[in-house]
Amino acid sequence: MPTDVPPDQVPVAQATSFSGVLVFLLTDVEGSTYRWEQFPAAMREALERHDRLVNESVITHQGQIFKTVGDSFHAVFTDPFAAVSAAIQAQRALTAADFSATEGLRVRMAVHAGPVEARGGDYFGPGLNRAARLLLVANGGQVLISGTVADLLQGRLPTEASLFDLGRHRFRDLAGDEQVYQLVAPGIASAFPPLRSLGAKVQHLPHPLTPLVGRETEAFEIIQRLEQYRLLTLIGAGGAGKTRLAIDVGYQLLENYPDGIWFIELELLDDPRLVAEQICGVIGVPVQGDRTAVECAVRFLREKRALLLIDNCEHLITAAATVAEAISSECASMSVLATSREPLGVPGESIFRVPSLAFPTADDIMANEALQFPAVRLFVDRANAVAQAFALTNDNLRAVLDICSQVDGLPLAIELAVPRLRMMGPEALAARLRDRFRLGRGSRTVPLRQRTLSTLFEWSYHLLDEREQTLLRRLSVFTGGWTVESAIAVISGDPIDEEEVPELIDSLADKSLVVAVLSAHETRYRLLEMTRQYAQEKFQAAGEKGRRRRLAEYMSKFYGEANRSWPTRSTEEWTARYRPEIDNLRASLEWAFGPQGDVSTGLELTSYSLRLWDELALLPERERWFRTATQALVETTPKEVAARLWLGCTSVSSHGDRSSYEAASNAVSLFRALNDRLGLGEALMKAGASLLTPRQVGAAVPDLDDALATLSLVGPTKQLASCLRSRAVAYYFVGDFEKARAMITHSSLVARTVGDTQGIANALIAMGELEFAAGDIDAAVATARKLIESDHANRRQLTLGLGNLTAYLLAGNHLTEAKLTAFNGLRKAQAIGFPAAIARMIEHLALIGAIEGDHERAALLAGYTESFYARDTASREVTEQVGYDRLCEMLFRDVPAPLLAELRAEGAALTEAEVIQLALRS
Repeated sequence: MPTDVPPDQVPVAQATSFSGVLVFLLTDVEGSTYRWEQFPAAMREALERHDRLVNESVITHQGQIFKTVGDSFHAVFTDPFAAVSAAIQAQRALTAADFSATEGLRVRMAVHAGPVEARGGDYFGPGLNRAARLLLVANGGQVLISGTVADLLQGRLPTEASLFDLGRHRFRDLAGDEQVYQLVAPGIASAFPPLRSLGAKVQHLPHPLTPLVGRETEAFEIIQRLEQYRLLTLIGAGGAGKTRLAIDVGYQLLENYPDGIWFIELELLDDPRLVAEQICGVIGVPVQGDRTAVECAVRFLREKRALLLIDNCEHLITAAATVAEAISSECASMSVLATSREPLGVPGESIFRVPSLAFPTADDIMANEALQFPAVRLFVDRANAVAQAFALTNDNLRAVLDICSQVDGLPLAIELAVPRLRMMGPEALAARLRDRFRLGRGSRTVPLRQRTLSTLFEWSYHLLDEREQTLLRRLSVFTGGWTVESAIAVISGDPIDEEEVPELIDSLADKSLVVAVLSAHETRYRLLEMTRQYAQEKFQAAGEKGRRRRLAEYMSKFYGEANRSWPTRSTEEWTARYRPEIDNLRASLEWAFGPQGDVSTGLELTSYSLRLWDELALLPERERWFRTATQALVETTPKEVAARLWLGCTSVSSHGDRSSYEAASNAVSLFRALNDRLGLGEALMKAGASLLTPRQVGAAVPDLDDALATLSLVGPTKQLASCLRSRAVAYYFVGDFEKARAMITHSSLVARTVGDTQGIANALIAMGELEFAAGDIDAAVATARKLIESDHANRRQLTLGLGNLTAYLLAGNHLTEAKLTAFNGLRKAQAIGFPAAIARMIEHLALIGAIEGDHERAALLAGYTESFYARDTASREVTEQVGYDRLCEMLFRDVPAPLLAELRAEGAALTEAEVIQLALRS
């Protein structure tokens, strides 16, 4: 067929009557909408060329194009080899073509085989459905091959082509998972971000207990806006329903954001410094090294196609605007949907004003007509939930419209007013509101909606009895919600007896002033933020003293229990119980170290908080609070508090860090004086671990041996698992592999006994390193793959595993797989901001470059890593040293000494961003 056929005349084969298994090749242009908007004329020409190249590749290999949808092609083959060959030809041609006028044209492709039926000129069935899902998770320029096709190929592949195993993946709405491979061949790209499948959660949205009513038009417009703008802010008065509307939009857009939708709640934060850290915590990115939380978030999100829903920005507007601007400007495929009472003021921001719900004003309207208005529909919906069989009639219509008018159609105000229907009819409710509002309309300088909502709060407050009013005021000290247990401890006292607290909380919940948050562990309660602000004003006006102290003391008791249970309680159970109180912990620390606080309470609470910061990888917060606390230490500070504080200033990852060793030594002295075996053992372990490098094993071993002897007397703990692992590393550093293996096996057993998921993953990492050091490369590869496929590894451990696997594959001369693994690992290390892992991946890619004959690039990369390790922020272990020695041997042999010195110096001057870009050049 001629290749100059216009794209709108490309023949499309009609599917004939058929039922059976066929092979499908699906293609799609990534980011075409953006390119059409920015380069309409160039895009038209680019797609003409794209269509011809894809069509020619399909026809050349006896395939048929049976459907085109926009820039997407659906082709069918009877032979999987032909389909794969067509994909290679098309991708090579597209890669070689000049699409610079549209900032490039990246086409993703998927090949899958499965059962289908033909009818009406098209194909239908599970085979095509799965092929479409496979295409959706691919990256532009990438060709994915399903496990089904790989099995059908039985090893038959085009010349120089290979399949790289990407593991098993799940796809939305499809049962079962699928083995997925990446097609690798000369002339097509090979470095890509991770697939966007259901390997991770795709949404982190709250689950509203009631349906959204009357916002269909607004939701539709917001969705349309998000297609045009990547930063959209919903603004409106308090109580307008901005948050609820944004959440509903998020659920409607789940299919549009394959990398996830994350809900970032800011209303509980008081410190602007925590905004970016809150985002990192929700998306699962640790803040590490000298990078800010904003930088870490941007690094992780740069390759994502996801939506951040940042809620309640108004009280932290500058910090929220900074993060939103950084993400929207530096992450081209990310979208940000914010809610605030005022715009963020960021370039490129689109503003959507959320109106109140409409209600009728005509006098002659009937009940069935009034139900077409969203304010009335919301009133009736909520009334049916609180008052059995409520019906809107022509008789009560005037009263309902009166209520909607008095609250200006504000959803929150309607929600707060309707529960009163349990005690009075609509007419009485309207009259009571009218009387109360008349008292609050004096000031003309206050916006009407704010007066309305404030007056409604005032009215609701005065309907409470004395004990309920007192409870509501006192509950405002909780920043992150509460349990019945914590409420009893903090809130009880004249005029509220302890046994009355649960009943009074339920009473406020019935009146929509308290919200119950159901969780797997236990029921929590919280105040809506506007309610909390109102209650806080009442609390301050009442002049009550001592509640913040009682909260801080309760938090100290609570996290003291957490500290004691952590060594032997499973990670999953421990985190479920103690993570929910983190905002109350933060508020208590702020109070304790503030002008009205109690430093001694702050020191004790800080000393107990170590485990939470570590489990959640909130390292900057941990560092800030422990630095504040140790600076406030005095001679009268209890020794056990000081010991825990010094322990919190150490890190097992700071090998060679003198300050970490000194902090550990201080903790050792104090725990020894206290005769605290568990504390002493952990402090000794951290002292030894801070010195543990291949060059100074001898200095680390005495402390590690003392720690092991001490911890062994206590029994199975997370500290013992960690100590056994560190001692094993010391053994294989000096070549005693038999003892090292026994230690790692013991460490894993202890970790499994106490449910220490991080300990289990770390044992796998250590075992892989041991097997490699002992010369068993195949076993090391198998262990590294086991770690990567396990559910135990967190992002940091996964990145370490990919780096180690790359080294093992290189040692076994599996060059192609090593290169792809290194690309994957480097992307992950960059995403989480892990400088040492980045350096390791760069050095692996330098060796790959040297093996492939690209000596200049290899020398540049080596110069960067040598400069990095010279700063003593990390050291090469056995795995890295083997690869580095091999790299140096090749460079010294193949590059003249003067040129090599010049290239190394040039590489040492590269920034991290520059060296990553150089390393990923395939």
